[in-house]
Formats: sequence, structure tokens, C-alpha cells
Amino acid sequence: MALISGTYLPSAQTAHSFSGKRMMLVCLIATLGCFSSALFAQFTGNVSVYGNYSDNAFQLSDYDLARYDDNHHLLDFVKTTDDINLGTQIELGYPLFYRWWKFTPSVVANINQNVCNTNKYRRDATIKLRVDRYYWNLTARYQYQPHIYFRDFNDGDGTDQLENYAYSRNTARADLAVRPTRTTTLKASIRTEDYRYNEFFTEADGLAITGGLGVAHRFPTFTIDAGLDYRTYENDNRVNDADASYDANIYYAKLTMPRMPVSDKGKVTWQPSLGINYQEKFFQGGGSWYGGRADYTYTMSAGFNWFFNPNTNLSLDYTHVFRSVESNNSSVVRLKEYSENKFGASLNYKF
Repeated sequence: MALISGTYLPSAQTAHSFSGKRMMLVCLIATLGCFSSALFAQFTGNVSVYGNYSDNAFQLSDYDLARYDDNHHLLDFVKTTDDINLGTQIELGYPLFYRWWKFTPSVVANINQNVCNTNKYRRDATIKLRVDRYYWNLTARYQYQPHIYFRDFNDGDGTDQLENYAYSRNTARADLAVRPTRTTTLKASIRTEDYRYNEFFTEADGLAITGGLGVAHRFPTFTIDAGLDYRTYENDNRVNDADASYDANIYYAKLTMPRMPVSDKGKVTWQPSLGINYQEKFFQGGGSWYGGRADYTYTMSAGFNWFFNPNTNLSLDYTHVFRSVESNNSSVVRLKEYSENKFGASLNYKF
């Protein structure tokens, strides 16, 4: 290193060393940048923003609706019988490829809130793993729902006051889909749901197990998706009228039309669908409340999807639910039969 006018100047060897280090640093930064870009580019996901209107937010019977109109004190918890629920759902996945296998771990967050009856809110979280092969796929998931509020009931075993009937639910589920032909998909599923109620209604705690089989077939002009689920719910605490154990058969079918262009010139397409769901629930407990009781729930739905581009679509749907009840106890029939109409809209974006 030379000294000129009191200033040290680097020698050619030292300057070359500094230059080499700078070049290595630039290369390292560029490599990390490219790696980060490639890593981030593999993330996939979707965001949904939705709103749903229900004309019977608490699934009240006609008898309870009349009592609400008369300002009955047992319905004081109801701010409005109809309500709007607003929410958003975000899913983020990271596909991984190994030879002919595709693995996609993902996480899902769902947040929603009722506008008037604010006790009705959800903060749900799900983790999933999907495995894809050419002719089949398997999805395993675990979902935690810490707060599901239904309505208020009188706590006959404790405070003898109206209390929130709310619970948490842990769900583990596996779904298998096998495609023996290009137009047919066979499906099987199994799930367990652990219900834990708040301190006022611990007698309702229990475990539900559901198994199902289904088939979807694509015809030239429409697709049919149909199946059957069998569900059993076992109460942890079986005490006289508090034993809500039941067995249920659930039948479903859905007809979906192919995508059709909205106009001759535009690229926007739309897709209608119709669905029906029928559930038979046979209670296994004794006593006057559950003994010999059977619930029959009919759900009919119609929906429209508009696809603006490969990443964005808008869904509109209507659902009608009606539950009829058979019981030797007239109070059960009077309080548990209900009907509900729901209208929903959802804007979805994939990335």
C-alpha cells in the first residue's frame, strides 16, 4: 500500500481482493433474491369475502317467533330474528412435487361476525395436507373452532338463568377421491368431531363420527354428485333427559351445469347448480325430551357462479331449510320445528 500526500492508497493486490469480495457479495445477494423469488412463487392460495342473510338467525320455531313478538323474557337474547353475517376466508398452500407425487400442505383461516346479534361470531383455523396422483387424491385436515354460539337457553342445572349455549369443536377428517374413468369420481370420507360446551351445558359434551360414500359423474350436459353419510353422536354424560345421543342418515345430491358464456363476445362464464340434502336423526336417549324423538331436516339450495377470469369468481346462492320433528312430547314439536331462508354472496380470488 502506497502513501501519497498523507493518504494511503490500496495496492493492486488489495484492490483486487476488495473487488472480489464485492463481487461475491453481489452474487450471494442475487442468488438469495432468486431463491426467495422462486420460493415465494410456489405459494398458492385464495381469498374469499362473503356475506349471508338469514331470516331466522337462531332457528326459532313458529312458537318462539310469536313469543319474541310478544317480548317474552326467554327470548331477550334475540336482538333481531333475521341477521347478516359478514366474513372472510384466507387459504395459503405450498405445493411440493416429487416425481409423480404432488403434496400440498396448507392453512386456512376463517373469520366472520353477525351484524346485529354480535355473539354469533367465528374464528376458525384449519391445517390441511393434500396428496395428488394422476387418478386419485387424498386430503387430511384438522380444524379447530373455539367459539360456536347457537342461542341462549335456561340453565336448569346451575344458575337457572338464560346462558349462552356455546361450544368449541375439534374436527379431524380424511377425504379420498378416486377417478376410475375420465368422467367418474368415487369418494369416501371419515371424520370425528369432539364437542366441548361451556360451563353451563357440559351435559351436552360428546363425540360425533361420520363416514360417507359418494360418486360424481360428468355427463355431456351436466354433472351429478350424490352420496350417503352415516353419523353417530355419543353423549359423554348420559343423564335422563340430557342424553342427546343419536344416529343419523344423511342423503345428498347436486346437479351442476357446465360453464356457459354470458354473451357471444365476452369471456365471462356462468354456472348454475341445484342441490338437495335430507337428514334423518334418530335420538337414542330416554326420558320425555329425547325418548322416541326423530328429526327430519330438508335442505334445498340453488346457486350461480360467475367466472370473470381464471382467478376471480362471484358466487350467489339461496338455501331453504325445514326441520320437522316427531315426538310424544308436544313441547318438543312446538319448540324444535323451524324453517329458514338464507341468501349468500361470495367473491373469491385465487393466486
